[in-house]
Amino acid sequence: MKRFPLTVFIALLAFAPMAFAQTKAASSASVEEQLKKFDHDWLDAEKRLDVAYCEKYFADGYVLVFPNGQAYTKKEWLDILRGPDHPTITFLDPQDIKVHLFGNVAILTDHTTLKGHDSKGNSMDGEFNVFRVVTKQNGVWLASGVVMNAIAAKK
Repeated sequence: MKRFPLTVFIALLAFAPMAFAQTKAASSASVEEQLKKFDHDWLDAEKRLDVAYCEKYFADGYVLVFPNGQAYTKKEWLDILRGPDHPTITFLDPQDIKVHLFGNVAILTDHTTLKGHDSKGNSMDGEFNVFRVVTKQNGVWLASGVVMNAIAAKK
């Protein structure tokens, strides 16, 4: 039986942490991409008034805060989306999404451009810095909170 050279064994031990770190980094990158996709899917569902999607992927404690300070719970927001006075969104696009991962909690920050109007025809057009909180519950990422901050008009 051949002996395993000591130098090969030492080399394996030396490189094992780097291999593990690459796997962890790749895994983290994969989760980041998954969460960025979720951000787009979630906003697309709101744009389409897909209440079934929102019902499924909004946490029970979901809260939405608009730039004017108005806050809505999951039930209140979904009632608006399914009701006759829902907003009409023609364009909703998050860009420059950054993912900050803390175990089963992720904070997503992005720059979102919104075009549309409320049920009375008032424009909702604007650009916003958005802070979204996503939590992993029973293995599924759920939208838990949103705070939108209007970006001052560019001159």
